[in-house]
Amino acid sequence: MKPWKTCAIVAALLFVVLGVSHADAGLFGCCAKDRCPPPPKVEVCLMICSPCDGCPVPVTLCIPECCICEEPSVSTRCALIGSGVTHVDYCCCGFSATIRWDRCGEPHVVRTRD
Repeated sequence: MKPWKTCAIVAALLFVVLGVSHADAGLFGCCAKDRCPPPPKVEVCLMICSPCDGCPVPVTLCIPECCICEEPSVSTRCALIGSGVTHVDYCCCGFSATIRWDRCGEPHVVRTRD
């Protein structure tokens, strides 16, 4: 038998044996089915003070369900475009949102991070 045929047969057998022995563990020992699914999202309405006039404005965020019991930290700063930026952080569950306020005082959720 030629050496390249022998190498091809050995490689095929090795691939089959390794594939069968690690079928339920994946190629490197981790499977997508082993990971926990992300927590479901829940809509929450927060009253956040507008940087324009200081009056509270309702802002709706979709946050992970595990963040409901936590009180968020809210910080607002002035911005070059529009009237300000508000950051909402849930420290324990790792959720944060950025809200931009336009010149009319309307909030726009521009970024969320889990």
